[in-house]
Amino acid sequence: MKILWLCNLIIPQAAEKLGIKGIPKEGWVEGLLEAMSERLGEHTLAIAFPVGEEHSGERGSFFLHGESGPEVTYYCFYEDTVHPENYDPALENRMCRILDEFRPDIIHIFGTEFPHALAMSRAAGDGNFHYHPGKEKVLITFQGVCAAIATDYMACLPEKVIGYATFRDTVKKDSLKQQQEKFRQRAVNELEALKGAGHIGGRTSFDRKWAERLGENAKYHYAGEVMRSVFYEPVTEDIKRNPNTIFIAGADYPLKGLHILLKALEGTKWPQVRIRIAGQDIVTAESLGRKIRISGYGKYLQDLIKSTGLERKVTFLGRISASQMREEYLKCGMFVCPSSIENSPNSIVEAALMGAPVIASRVGGIPDVLEDTLQCLLFDYSRKSLEETAENLRKCILKVKSDPKGASERARAARARVLREHDPEVVASGIFTIYSEMNGSDS
Repeated sequence: MKILWLCNLIIPQAAEKLGIKGIPKEGWVEGLLEAMSERLGEHTLAIAFPVGEEHSGERGSFFLHGESGPEVTYYCFYEDTVHPENYDPALENRMCRILDEFRPDIIHIFGTEFPHALAMSRAAGDGNFHYHPGKEKVLITFQGVCAAIATDYMACLPEKVIGYATFRDTVKKDSLKQQQEKFRQRAVNELEALKGAGHIGGRTSFDRKWAERLGENAKYHYAGEVMRSVFYEPVTEDIKRNPNTIFIAGADYPLKGLHILLKALEGTKWPQVRIRIAGQDIVTAESLGRKIRISGYGKYLQDLIKSTGLERKVTFLGRISASQMREEYLKCGMFVCPSSIENSPNSIVEAALMGAPVIASRVGGIPDVLEDTLQCLLFDYSRKSLEETAENLRKCILKVKSDPKGASERARAARARVLREHDPEVVASGIFTIYSEMNGSDS
């Protein structure tokens, strides 16, 4: 069976071959590749991903586990990933060239967030001038759901913040309202892409409902995800956690909910608290250059940090590796996911694998990832009230802080669950079963 993966980011092994610095995101693709490696000897895998114009059209291959392991082919194509709301019809020609050369039996598209998903969906189903396997050979697995993100993008933001635009926002045409509109356009592309797929994969009741709504003629499959291998390494009982450290993964746009966390800590009389954030710093503006580049949301966070008395207690770590993420999960007193919408955030799974007590918002597919009160603490999200939502989160934070024994018990239960549900061998076997069904075989 010839399998083609279409991904949003370059695979680390291909990045090394091309001399490109990879971005440590979407590690579930890397994790699945590793998990599937033992069975790739029976099949042929190719991976396509967007790159800059200087590498567009390049192809090559790499070996997993050295030259004794399976060989994976890769294809590079150019896409304007800075403006993913804009659909470029030229992408379809790029997808057609890949299909003509590799001639896959199965096409697996990871995520609906970028235009290449729609381009491949169209290319696979249009057989006028090139090889086309047809929509029944196309599987799209959900990551986020653009339609849901567009709806909840501004949740719990004050009206004065929603309407505010900095110099940077004006020049880049990237105010909060414009960002939301861009997600609405991405949702249009998402819908069209799903219409061209015969199969949709997901993991939660949340994404299944969206699959039924957006891809009503497609067959839905449970498609698990694998984390990167470093998160499956043993966690010893003698881990020394800092009970005053809160760790979160990402805060560069509103739906990640950093403003909720900051508001929740207001008035808690917790002078030792520290917030560590994996992701870029959108708040610091000490130089003139940083000041003119700050976004409206960044300015709001900056003001909120000051008004809540959290200056010098918030640290942005930048983009960090999987090993560095592991260390942050191991050191923190609690991991918090305060997002306004998520499907199945891998950061929650990673945190649970590392034994960190988890607090998360009761939104999207999160309740399907861990069970409230037994494996984590979930807080209710009031989309209209920042104060009410922050108070709900505050109660969970104080409960973890005041009852470390209960937090540890939930963390142990969460780890046991995610080890079972995200077992690499089981997930890989499930994905191969989907492929075999799509290909009409039992192999």
